Amino acid sequence: MAQPIQVQPDIDRQAERETETRAYRRALLISAGIILTFYVLNALSIGTELRWSGRAWPDYLPWVQEGSAILPMLVALPVVLWLGQRFPFERGRLAMSLAVHATGLLAYGLFQIAVMFTLRDLIWPSVYGFAYTTDGTMLDVFVYEFRKQALAYVGFQFILSTDMALERARMEAGAAATEAQTRHRITLKCGGRVLLLEAEGFECAQAASNYVETRFAGRTHLARMTLAQLECLLAEAGIDAVRVHRSWLVNRDRIREIAPTGEGDVTITLDTGATIPGSRRYRDRLGAG
Repeated sequence: MAQPIQVQPDIDRQAERETETRAYRRALLISAGIILTFYVLNALSIGTELRWSGRAWPDYLPWVQEGSAILPMLVALPVVLWLGQRFPFERGRLAMSLAVHATGLLAYGLFQIAVMFTLRDLIWPSVYGFAYTTDGTMLDVFVYEFRKQALAYVGFQFILSTDMALERARMEAGAAATEAQTRHRITLKCGGRVLLLEAEGFECAQAASNYVETRFAGRTHLARMTLAQLECLLAEAGIDAVRVHRSWLVNRDRIREIAPTGEGDVTITLDTGATIPGSRRYRDRLGAG
């Protein structure tokens, strides 16, 4: 009996780089869009509050004030996301990534605060005729501003890591579909392993929470996927897999007997002697009357 082949994901390095680039660019656009959205909302809110106060302030004050905070965020954003791409939070390199991002967060916060206050110090006297001032000590102001930048930094990394995970999942799904079509092998992710199994050895599979308990050539493998995903891969490989129950998928060619239970459901016996339940809801797919 052929043994399952244990491999690392068969993904071309060039394709992986292209995937990472797409994720980076999309995260950059999404993050920039969020920054600009908050810019508009905050400026409008400040403008409304100034009108309510009854004090005579220029209409452009909120836009200049918020713009001085938004500009350094946009300038630093590509570097922040590059750090996330270069040092992802992955097993085996978590300690290094945490150290790099702690340093990156500090540098990002200092840069944003320094540029914001420099811009305000330069703009306020020429635009408003007086120097820019703040309430509270420099430490109070730093802590107030830095915690906001820390939240933004973490948010940007979350956007990037989520997009990267989605892109990698799509890439791996594409590689698995190609493997099924061209080599008639089914790709299963089992823990830290990736197995390639001959599709013709498929017997049946049962859903198990976020996993699927599959049986190929007399061996059982617990894979992280859905029944629908497995069904699609089997179809790509030319296997006639049929859903016989909400939680069961069976190779039609391995069915030897379909016996009614008397309640509309059926019991299905495979050529291995194993029996599995069949639901009345799926009897038409079996051709069982």
